[in-house]
Amino acid sequence: MPSVSFRNYCQFLLLCFFLHNISLSSEPSYRIVIDPGHGGVAKDPKAQHGDKYDSVSQTFLETYKQGTEHGNTTERKVVLDLAKEVHKVLKLTETETGWKEFEGYLKLFSKKNEFTRVKLISHLTRETSFDDDVTSEDPNAPYRLYDFPDPKSGVRKKGRLSKINELKPQLVLSLHLNPASKGQKGGMAAVLTPGYKTFSNLKKISQKEKSPNSFLNGPWSDWLIFQSGWSKLENATADTWIYLHGYWSKKNGKEADLSKFEGYRQNMISWKYADDPNWEKNIGVKGPYAKSHEEFLATGKFWEREMGKKEEWRREGGKEGFGGDNHYVSRELMRFVQYGLPIQLKEKDSPYPELGPIQKPYISTYSLPTYTNALCAFIEIGYVNRSRDMKYLTQNKKETAISLAVGIYSLFVGLDVKKNPNLPYNPKGKKVNWERYENYFEDVL
Repeated sequence: MPSVSFRNYCQFLLLCFFLHNISLSSEPSYRIVIDPGHGGVAKDPKAQHGDKYDSVSQTFLETYKQGTEHGNTTERKVVLDLAKEVHKVLKLTETETGWKEFEGYLKLFSKKNEFTRVKLISHLTRETSFDDDVTSEDPNAPYRLYDFPDPKSGVRKKGRLSKINELKPQLVLSLHLNPASKGQKGGMAAVLTPGYKTFSNLKKISQKEKSPNSFLNGPWSDWLIFQSGWSKLENATADTWIYLHGYWSKKNGKEADLSKFEGYRQNMISWKYADDPNWEKNIGVKGPYAKSHEEFLATGKFWEREMGKKEEWRREGGKEGFGGDNHYVSRELMRFVQYGLPIQLKEKDSPYPELGPIQKPYISTYSLPTYTNALCAFIEIGYVNRSRDMKYLTQNKKETAISLAVGIYSLFVGLDVKKNPNLPYNPKGKKVNWERYENYFEDVL
């Protein structure tokens, strides 16, 4: 038998190491951004702490939305703590040792014992809140949704939407809390924005080209009432004007209310769908910046995106009947929480109370589901003034996080879930048809 030189032996070891690394890196990886809502402060002592900066008027169009509170419980803290826990569980998939632990969680939910190995690459949009740094001159700088100028240099800084898109995620999980009204049971709900198809229909209703019944008898009819005293159709019509023109409509839905400006939001973030420099010169003329339905033209990069098939898949139709893949990923993750908490807590000393139900989705022209180039699971994960919800989000946040992380795995790979007829919700365990999106997630900057 010929002898092996030390040099050849070292080359052999290097080859083995190289091949080992190739085998590790060949595992599919998916990008997830976890967005704990809010984080900033609503009080505006220096007139510099708002949100939604408008380059036309060079002002913030609204104060920062601080999030809901009840007693000492704040939305910003509860969702941040939960988001960090979800992030920690997803990080397990990045190492061999961590994957073994993650497999143990998968086995709690699945009939099978073998699972496709993937890496779920997780990022957090924030790890602090404004009250962690009370010395900052601009406490909302890390938390704004939209781009804004640095107060000293004037240089444009990226807001949360731009930063999310920069990471090119396939999935965004945005966690929020709601206040429950009197008699409301708590629970959880998806937050949805429809696609161009629905807004176009509402525009035609305003112009008397379509019957209101085409909206009222459709799946989007339960619209959020944000303007008191207006019907759901009137609120949906106002949202349509905001979406198309940047302005609210008047109550009659026939003309813009020029005193209520929400901004041209597609140009308030840094991405490939923003219009070219000097777009402001076109405001008020026939085209994408017209102030009436009659003169509006859906032209330009953003409106081409909005009318495209991939946006329709994201926001219309789909497995839940409407809301597209955004609705499916939101509702499926809620089903995983509803299923996962009882199966993880069944061996505790005291019986765990029934969870609040999955409520109807909140529907409006929300920023995150519209302007992130990813599937968006925007979830009101609980109600801040319902102790039952706060218990599972604080005392059992690890079990909640595991449920969400397993659900995220299922969205990318699929999971053969053990059906439990005693629970009101069972996850479907069906993966998203990611392949049809092709390069959608990468082609954003």
